[in-house]
Amino acid sequence: MTSDRSTNIALSINTGSQSVRLASYRTEAGAVNLIKRFHYDESETAIDPQSVLRDLPSPALVAHRWVHGGNWLTGPYQYRAEDAEELNKLIALAPLHNPKANRWLQAAIGCWPDAQQILVPDTGFFRTMPEVAWRIPLPRDLCENHNLRRYGFHGLAHAALWRGLREHDPTRAAGRVITLQLGGGCSASALLNGHPLDTSMGYSPLSGLLMSTRPGDVDVGALLALLPHYSGEKLATILNQESGLQAVSGESGDMRTLLESQRPETAMAIEQFCYRIRQYIGAYTAVLGGLDALVFGGGIGLHAPVIRERIVQPLEWLGLRMNTGRNAGLSDNGGCVSTPDSPVGLYALAGDEERELCEQGMALERSE
Repeated sequence: MTSDRSTNIALSINTGSQSVRLASYRTEAGAVNLIKRFHYDESETAIDPQSVLRDLPSPALVAHRWVHGGNWLTGPYQYRAEDAEELNKLIALAPLHNPKANRWLQAAIGCWPDAQQILVPDTGFFRTMPEVAWRIPLPRDLCENHNLRRYGFHGLAHAALWRGLREHDPTRAAGRVITLQLGGGCSASALLNGHPLDTSMGYSPLSGLLMSTRPGDVDVGALLALLPHYSGEKLATILNQESGLQAVSGESGDMRTLLESQRPETAMAIEQFCYRIRQYIGAYTAVLGGLDALVFGGGIGLHAPVIRERIVQPLEWLGLRMNTGRNAGLSDNGGCVSTPDSPVGLYALAGDEERELCEQGMALERSE
């Protein structure tokens, strides 16, 4: 570990449920230039944060992804020791993510006590949604006493996808845009000039689109019917780990596996996945009053051209015209997949969450 911190090095720490992605940047004259990326898979063996961080150059700023900020952490925030109690209250809101993010935060503080530690909540991007979109229609006293509202998730991913669109096509990015983050978890967002008007995930990451092992939108009456037969803990396990593509297909929650299968149940799971996304595209086009661009991101959104085509093909009436050849041959870097005469621009982009973390952390630093 370098003893003296560099005044122009920033580090992003992006903790997921089973992986950690880091990226170091050199910041000069407001520009952010990538130095190196690191990816650690924790699906089988946990990584010791101290052992990773101590070998990195000392940064002046460390930006941490914090999945659920609740009502306390509503935007990028410089963490201080006196904030520990408030931060601990957020741990239970995202038990698969926030505890891990906290471990990496404490490790970073231990390695670089003089560096700025910036917390960037994934829920912060949606904090400016209009009340008509975030308010839950339950009694107001219940909502206020239990902090019930639609928080939205994948905020960094959606912000990064919009930033990528702005680099490809600034005119469309300034208009009406729907972004689709499609991976193990899936969400859609309606953006007007980069500002969110609505998003599919709500109080928790369980709502909205069909996902790998999560159901998306479910009639709460169905859950009430199950309550006499299952504990809350068991229901949580079913909803988080045993539903979605896994449940409908009866085979797997991994889209790559499903696309190779010949079973009719698997075909239904894929069709329902695409059907639910088309529902949200239609709804969010209505919210936005039209559509200028549709952006695919995430592992499925970027790497599964057949899924993009199956989502878009029935929506040609909406102005979505796909260049099927370009779509099928798209590189991992992504790009435009619409025809030149398409009224709606179609893109599949590699949203850079680590860069977005760094940019938001630096923006906070400049504003203070």
